[in-house]
Amino acid sequence: MGAAGIICEYNPFHEGHKYHIERVRELTGADTVVALMNGDFVQRGEPAVVDKYVRARMALLEGADMVFELPVRYGLSSAEDFAYGGILALHSLSFVDFFCFGSEGAPRQALEEAGNFFAWESPEYQRLLGGFLREGMSFPAARERAFAECTDMEESERKVLFTPNNILALEYIKTAKRLKTPMRPAVIERRGMGYHEVENREGETGFLSATAIRQRVVKGELCGMPPEALEEFKKACYYVQLENFWQICSYAIRNKWDELERIKDVSEELANAFRKNWYEAVSLEDFVNRCKTKNITMSRVKRCVFQTLLDIEKTEEREKNLPYIRLLGMRKEAAVYLGQVKETTVVGRLAKDMGQLPKQAAKKLEQDIRASDIYRSVVMGASGRALPEEYKRPVIII
Repeated sequence: MGAAGIICEYNPFHEGHKYHIERVRELTGADTVVALMNGDFVQRGEPAVVDKYVRARMALLEGADMVFELPVRYGLSSAEDFAYGGILALHSLSFVDFFCFGSEGAPRQALEEAGNFFAWESPEYQRLLGGFLREGMSFPAARERAFAECTDMEESERKVLFTPNNILALEYIKTAKRLKTPMRPAVIERRGMGYHEVENREGETGFLSATAIRQRVVKGELCGMPPEALEEFKKACYYVQLENFWQICSYAIRNKWDELERIKDVSEELANAFRKNWYEAVSLEDFVNRCKTKNITMSRVKRCVFQTLLDIEKTEEREKNLPYIRLLGMRKEAAVYLGQVKETTVVGRLAKDMGQLPKQAAKKLEQDIRASDIYRSVVMGASGRALPEEYKRPVIII
């Protein structure tokens, strides 16, 4: 029957995610759904509302068969690197037949055409992109403008392509083509609120977005999650907010004061903005708002703040193979697939399996562990609740 992979955050797992898993099974005929999920920090540059173990269990109870962790060096990154790490990880598992993603109304054909365009960027596109960036445009705006001038796609269709979910979809398809993976794309149309929306449009009903759910959680309203996932969320007895991390992020920035340019997505311009605004900012939100500019988005600033905290540095080149993949949880019947993994090492029992990794791979895994340790420390300080450390966390078995 095969396996289908979903690159996700589940922050938190909600009714739209459950629908997505169900549709993936219908569309692909796969008997196994693999969730490749961000750990304790998410792509747009924030801590997850609850830790990766709570979110993994929510997903397993509501339809996923296996949950693996996307390494933080990819999970806390630009859409391009997030997608690259996700497709590389699913490809490395060897047994995944489909990579599945949501779309905000864009036809599969248009996504495929645009993904192919970006996979083999023409010199003219690169010239235009560079020119728009030098004019001060943000990368997303410059890319859309350059694409528009290189193609004859209608503006209405193009605008749909460049919505948040569809930008990731384009990156998934682009990466799959570049890696020449045998995995096939499966597109699920998104239902309910858009990615950033917090209220349904007039006359519309549907699934709440994760953004809307998080806003309601802060107000004490728990909704939008399917029953078993909701119960797991309640058991956590805490939820994390961005500002819980201000003091430790502030310290990290000051500690790396002369080395900020080494951090993965920190440019010289942004490093100087960090140094200038650190003295005046009274909160993380205030700091981010002070540092963002016309050509540096808020999401990028937040990502760079947390990349600084977690010491995620620039690298010479991208990995061609994923040296390990961390298994967070699975259904018992899915264990048979683990024997089919050929291109990477599955890490389940952390202490034992980590000791068998090559030195460089173990060093990369240590970065994921450190990220979770920092998250755990802040959560314990904010909630007053003790949480198990990484080496004492077994694989979740349902």
